Amino acid sequence: MTIACIITLTTSLCFYFLASVLLHVSFVIRKNRWREYGLYLIIAGLLIQIFGMFLHAVLSNSSPFSSMLVIVSWLVITILTIALLVERFTRLRYLVFLATPLAFIALLYPLLMPVEFKESEIILLRFPWLGAHVVLTLVGYVGQALAFCTATTYILQKNKLKRGSLNQYLPALDTASKATFYFSSAGFFCFSLGLSMGIIWYFDAPGEFLHGQDLKIWMAIPTWTLFGLYLYRRGIKRDHSGHLKWLIIIGFLSAIINLVGIRHDYDEQYFPKSTENQNFE
Repeated sequence: MTIACIITLTTSLCFYFLASVLLHVSFVIRKNRWREYGLYLIIAGLLIQIFGMFLHAVLSNSSPFSSMLVIVSWLVITILTIALLVERFTRLRYLVFLATPLAFIALLYPLLMPVEFKESEIILLRFPWLGAHVVLTLVGYVGQALAFCTATTYILQKNKLKRGSLNQYLPALDTASKATFYFSSAGFFCFSLGLSMGIIWYFDAPGEFLHGQDLKIWMAIPTWTLFGLYLYRRGIKRDHSGHLKWLIIIGFLSAIINLVGIRHDYDEQYFPKSTENQNFE
């Protein structure tokens, strides 16, 4: 893969990420203008990526199946093209909304996963893919924590209103409900990207670092499912019932249990206890 092709793919990758953010913002605030901007970025990214692929074919004189990066690139082009056409001629409105983050992760994988800084003693810096996974997941946890606070506030205020009074120190129900939706949406977006990268890391390069039954990876799925169910009911089905806030509360509590109570099962061959002790000394 030539440097010019790498530049075009990286540019497309940035466009896909920005498009994912804009589509997510459009989903939350219900503004079609942001969705249109996101679609323009997707189309621009596709055109740049297609140009890069043809440039690679001309300069390298190799087949379309010469490397993993080339194969994934054509797969991303196919997926996004189909998603755009299906949304254009059918009523499936959220297909591009789902396909764009997947395209971003798929294209990021062959570009970032092979990168390794072997001289770094910090594993998150040594493997940028793992570092990005940790940062995105932590940002997702922040959004989930804020959503948990506003959801709890909503329930407390609602119970207070049922008794015929109002807690003036707590926000109104409508404000708390919107804040819960916004915070959970932002947290879910970052957490989904981080979890996807973590699952890919778990099944690919880090086989030498994690055992096959690493519980921390699997325990993140219930949290993702509960927040995803809340966003589906609240954002797509337009369900504004108060009992949905319990999905946020339970989902965040499961995230805390996973974050604090469960540790990664690293292989002692690569992270021996004696090494840790030497570092502290």
